[in-house]
Amino acid sequence: MDDVGTIARDANVEGIAWPMHRESRDSGWRPPAGTRIISVDDHGMEEEGLWEKRLTGDDKERAPKLWKDDENRWHMVVDGQNYDVPGLESHIGEGRPGMWDAKERLLDMDAEGIDTSLFFHSRAMSLVRLQDKAFFTRCMDVYNEWLAEYCATNPERLVGVGILPTIYDPQESSAYIAKMKGWGLKALEIPSAPKNVPYNSSAMEPMWEAIADSGIPVMFHVGAYLEFRGQGALGANLTKNLGPYRPLWSLLAFSGILERHPNLKIVFCEGGFGWVPWTLQDADRIYQVYETEMRPKLKELPSFYFKRQCYAAVMSDDVGVKLAGDYDLTDNLLWSCDYPHGESVFGESRNEIRKIFDILGEERAKDVVGRNAAKLWNL
Repeated sequence: MDDVGTIARDANVEGIAWPMHRESRDSGWRPPAGTRIISVDDHGMEEEGLWEKRLTGDDKERAPKLWKDDENRWHMVVDGQNYDVPGLESHIGEGRPGMWDAKERLLDMDAEGIDTSLFFHSRAMSLVRLQDKAFFTRCMDVYNEWLAEYCATNPERLVGVGILPTIYDPQESSAYIAKMKGWGLKALEIPSAPKNVPYNSSAMEPMWEAIADSGIPVMFHVGAYLEFRGQGALGANLTKNLGPYRPLWSLLAFSGILERHPNLKIVFCEGGFGWVPWTLQDADRIYQVYETEMRPKLKELPSFYFKRQCYAAVMSDDVGVKLAGDYDLTDNLLWSCDYPHGESVFGESRNEIRKIFDILGEERAKDVVGRNAAKLWNL
């Protein structure tokens, strides 16, 4: 048929409920005794009016405005600009009460069998678009301090991922990480694709050194980038956004960042694991074929540095989990629910965890769903 609407109505596709309507499905299966479930990529909403309440002086007048309407749709306006993601209703991924209510979040974690949750911002990182980078840093001060306070109410179960804003001032990274530690933050993130910030430049070395010396892994998370427009744009954009890490990891490896900083740990969230074996295979081949042209020279093949220092998290990725087992990469594999985003496995976490045990066996599965994360963040 030529009519797109008719095709959509006649399609035999079963949808999945939005997270705000999902209920946890419990088949009765439980992981073996001694299993700890740690989700390394969940999300929480910043406190309503956070920056308006906490920024002071002249900053208070220009503070980002964050609020929730009567239908649990969240909105943010910064410098008169709408920071909502166009074409996507916010309550699809932000409308479940556990997004902003800690008690509801813990109830959902219990229902899903999750012991500890590392969770990211919802809106804070979008402020990286601010032209005034000093103001951006002050906004991140507010967010990070609030996040630490939020997690302090239940530090065994809630681990907030702070934002390191020093990509624009790398020399300040060591001092800022010390401040984050002082607040009690155990995890940190930097943007995965900041504009006009070449991570492989010599100017960034103080940041990489500071992160490596801190003992805190640096986390990358996918972003909402709108490359496509028109028919199919939503699906194309989301699919592309869920696979951004092949070029980013390649830059970190080929530039020598990973080699120069052997204590630096990198965590790639929400991109699955299927890209890893394919990328490592290609990177090694490329290095060998073009070895005479490579600058800098590496002492080992690129794949060595992934295996030594890098990790990737899956939600529902049977292919990636199997490949991790086949290529002896389960030490580099983590698990996450991605609560409560639309593409999350919330509602099916127990079933997804059970599949990991079925694919990998008990001991390797215990590593993937909890022990690797516990070791990485000293939880």
